[in-house]
Amino acid sequence: LGRALLAATVAHVKQRTQFAVPLGSFQAVKHRLADALIGLELAEPLVYAAALAVAAGVPSAGREVAAAKAAAGEAGYATARTALQLHGAVGYTEELDLSLWIRKARPLRDAWGTPAECRTRVLDG
Repeated sequence: LGRALLAATVAHVKQRTQFAVPLGSFQAVKHRLADALIGLELAEPLVYAAALAVAAGVPSAGREVAAAKAAAGEAGYATARTALQLHGAVGYTEELDLSLWIRKARPLRDAWGTPAECRTRVLDG
């Protein structure tokens, strides 16, 4: 979800212009996209570690999955919020698939445990 939203947003800001320059050339836009990418990149190794722990039957697999879900869910939701802000009002329309993914980002983040519940599970062991 996060990767697809980020790719769609990067393509959009490269194409859309404001003041006769691409929207993506503005430093504030670059910062928002970089923050989204960093969140997604930091979640990725946790997801891989959780998958390996589950596949190997490691006793701490539940903690690994909770950590991965918290990180990936929050990164995906943050990316969705960034995508919506950078797309503007067209992000809400059904003209783009973006609106579908934005509407799904928050429920996916909270499904099977909110990030706070997942962090509690990680800390409790």
